[in-house]
Amino acid sequence: MRTVTKTYKDGEIIYRQGEESQWAFEVLDGSVELIKDGPEGLTVMARLKAGELFGEMGILDNTPRSTSARARGAVTAKAIPRDEFLRQVEADPDTALKVMTKLARRMRSPAGSSDGDTIRAAAYKAVASNLPVPINSEQPLIAAPLRVGRPLPANLIGERKPNFMEKIFDAVVKDPTRRPGRKAKNPPPADILILVGKLRDDYDNLQRKSLLAALDGIPGLRAVPLDRDLTKTQPGITEPGAVLNDDLMKRATRDARAWMNEQNADLLIWGNVDSSGRNLELHFTATASSPGERPGRFTALNTLSVPVDFYTDWTALIRAVALAAIDPRSFPQGRILRSALPAIAQSARSMGLEPSAAMEPQERASILFCYGNVAAACAQLEGDRSWYHTAVEAWRAAIDVAGQEQGPLTGQLYQQLGLVLQIIAERTNDTDCLEQAADAYRRALMHISRRRQTLDWGLVKYRLGCVLYKIDLAIGDDNALREAIHACQASRQVFNRYTHPIRWSEVSNTLAQILQVYGDNVRSMPVLEYAVKCCVGALQVRTPDTAPLQWASIQNTLGSALFLLAKHSGEWSYMRQSSDAFRLALTVYKDHGAGRMAIITERNLQRAEKQVHNSHEQHTADPVWAQSFNIAEDNDYDWQSFLNGSNDAADGAGSSISEVA
Repeated sequence: MRTVTKTYKDGEIIYRQGEESQWAFEVLDGSVELIKDGPEGLTVMARLKAGELFGEMGILDNTPRSTSARARGAVTAKAIPRDEFLRQVEADPDTALKVMTKLARRMRSPAGSSDGDTIRAAAYKAVASNLPVPINSEQPLIAAPLRVGRPLPANLIGERKPNFMEKIFDAVVKDPTRRPGRKAKNPPPADILILVGKLRDDYDNLQRKSLLAALDGIPGLRAVPLDRDLTKTQPGITEPGAVLNDDLMKRATRDARAWMNEQNADLLIWGNVDSSGRNLELHFTATASSPGERPGRFTALNTLSVPVDFYTDWTALIRAVALAAIDPRSFPQGRILRSALPAIAQSARSMGLEPSAAMEPQERASILFCYGNVAAACAQLEGDRSWYHTAVEAWRAAIDVAGQEQGPLTGQLYQQLGLVLQIIAERTNDTDCLEQAADAYRRALMHISRRRQTLDWGLVKYRLGCVLYKIDLAIGDDNALREAIHACQASRQVFNRYTHPIRWSEVSNTLAQILQVYGDNVRSMPVLEYAVKCCVGALQVRTPDTAPLQWASIQNTLGSALFLLAKHSGEWSYMRQSSDAFRLALTVYKDHGAGRMAIITERNLQRAEKQVHNSHEQHTADPVWAQSFNIAEDNDYDWQSFLNGSNDAADGAGSSISEVA
């Protein structure tokens, strides 16, 4: 007998507490409650939805049912007999992973924690029960630390060989990020290894020998030859303009990383002698791509042009670019870069900022672009703001030299320029610099294709929205707010909740902050309601146990939006919900030592509680998460109509969302 599909009516008992465990179940449709009969009566322990397993624990440890299962509404479930379920666990990694996930959650549950943690968990539960966004009680809010890198204790296994479940559990504990059966990643090394591949049209490998000699002598770094030529695996990659072919460069990057993985290397330098025979065109591929918002990140578009048979004056620039292209994979590697790169970059300054006028414009632009990346990397390593200004100088010179016809290359230059200008503006409170950053992002969008450079396009849109929002906070500009809303909405079309849930929640939180300021300015209830909706969606992705500070930030934004909703609607029940959101955010901030945010949130909480105390509610509205605001999906909502409808706009600048008025 394999599996049986069964249906249950609302309230029907699927199995009872204390019965023998003979079947495991998977919810196919509907919802199932797990209830436990204890000294205080029946308690709902969990609510399960489609795709979740239940009843499997008694199968694994051969014990009676610890809870009863009851259908909540019409339910369809797949019943799996004991022998078949155990066979599936051993044969199907997906089933095993579901079981291991539940075991891990049980191990981290507050039930086994100290009295202090239990009291704190109860406090979380008490506050969360009144929030507009329900919190899943099955997810522990105070999680015990998971031991990583250690196998199961020997006394749990004894002298016998471990069974399949113990092997799976041991593998998950050793590397919780790796699914069972998947090959482990190479361990991060303490030193830096650079591979220098064969260069096309480099006869007798003379140019490669010169590169190896230039990289020799840096403490903690080894440069070794690789007897492979990446240009031969990708036909046409040495042709003019090939660097702008996304598909071609993606394939080249994939092959380069596969070769590096074989030797656990950090960087591959590859390229060719150009058609004129005068210059080397060098590419730098790191083991993993830099995050899209790291200033000075190297991509497949970055090419360094150096003369054939280059002399020693070029050594410092080659060293600096190679080091800046590396993404450190360990703390020792980070220390190597911090001790070596800034001094080498300073030695290469004149060569990087003033390339020879005898070189072609594209060659000079490539040097300026690469040196700007070097300067941005130095700023992050040293914390010296002057390096950011050097990066801006280099990238602006590269734009002037390259002109406006380079497409994605020019777009990436403007993207990097905007990011560094934004960093400078935020550290100096320079509004003019913010305006320059916004202009750089707008120009980047003129050269970056949404279809071909989708993620970069979405990141630039998001960054543009952030900068415009800060411009409004500085000078009070509703036009900037409207443009910021459109930019964040466009970014959310790229980073949707299914393909990029973390980034989507971040953009949604920022959009909610912008919407509540704009909604307060124009006294628009639909805008404020949509701000609440954005927070509710973001909280369905972020959780207090996996990302507590981000979760608290969204709760703080939600509290601000509810505060303004109560202010403009007169429904003061929203103010009580605002108080609850601030209180939960404050608890998390205090628990994680976020003092500055705790102070701001505590002020918000005091203002909300004062309003609650002074108000006399006539009726109670439904919780926000249970209401229908009559707002369509993002793709269909007519944003332009309400953005233009500002007849009731209030005078003055928008207020800060970090601290409610």
